[in-house]
Amino acid sequence: MSRINEKREAFLDTIIEHPAFGQALDAIKRIHANRGPRAKGTIVYGDSGVGKTTLIDEYLMENPRVEERDRTRIPVVKIETHSGQTDKMIVQEVLHALNWPYPSTATMPKLFALMKKAFKELGVELVFFDEFQEVLPQKTKEFPQIVRFIKRAMNETGVPWILVGTDQVQSTLELGGNQMRRRFKGAYHLRAFSIRSREDYLVFRDYIDLLQQALPFHCKHLTEENNLLRLYCATLGVPGFIANLLDELIDFQKDDEVITLDHLAQAHQRAFVGSGDTTAGAFLSQNPFLLPIAKVKEIAGRL
Repeated sequence: MSRINEKREAFLDTIIEHPAFGQALDAIKRIHANRGPRAKGTIVYGDSGVGKTTLIDEYLMENPRVEERDRTRIPVVKIETHSGQTDKMIVQEVLHALNWPYPSTATMPKLFALMKKAFKELGVELVFFDEFQEVLPQKTKEFPQIVRFIKRAMNETGVPWILVGTDQVQSTLELGGNQMRRRFKGAYHLRAFSIRSREDYLVFRDYIDLLQQALPFHCKHLTEENNLLRLYCATLGVPGFIANLLDELIDFQKDDEVITLDHLAQAHQRAFVGSGDTTAGAFLSQNPFLLPIAKVKEIAGRL
């Protein structure tokens, strides 16, 4: 692996938790600890890039598969489905994720029984259901079928389910009625950072400070007010986009080189614009690292 790739991997493996991330992680840990006959789930939702995948990946790393003398124990399993999938197909996804064989002709009752057996023998303790919005039906009246399936799965296995997806997933609590509210302990919103208030601004600044400390080279001026405003305009405070920008910065930075606005402008070009034929990948039609600070402040005031 080249030195540049080593730098990038070290940075990308560094997880910086913003407040909403930490709250959701704590909630999942509580849900996990209270598995059993009264197992309850929770919901995590938000736009792309706010940290949902990072949250799941971190939890999977904290609870890895364990090779024991007589079995492989899989405490946490993640499934991801696609639109139009039925309850039967969801169970098949679970069995596939667990590498548990099943007959292609198996009926839903048989598959459900196999899932229960797999959970018991593999020591499954928690299920992440990612991209849950993909299975939400178009017709509200069809929704209770999904609720009943998840409720039954938790009742008969004692394994909590964490539903993860876009803002649409939040509607699960409302559409599912009282039975859904009883079985799911709230919903946690992962969102982008804001700079609307002084408190929000300071939280964003602290987050960027932690990131720049994790960079594999000396960099201490990203948290200066003008640079923070440029960073926010470039990324809208979305953690995933901030990571993309800094990843590009790592790619061409030299150890003895001082980071300048020109470097950040180049990183922005690579991360969000590309050849320059279009600005569709960027939030602004102009590069915020090339604009006069007065213009940047004007733009930031509108965001």
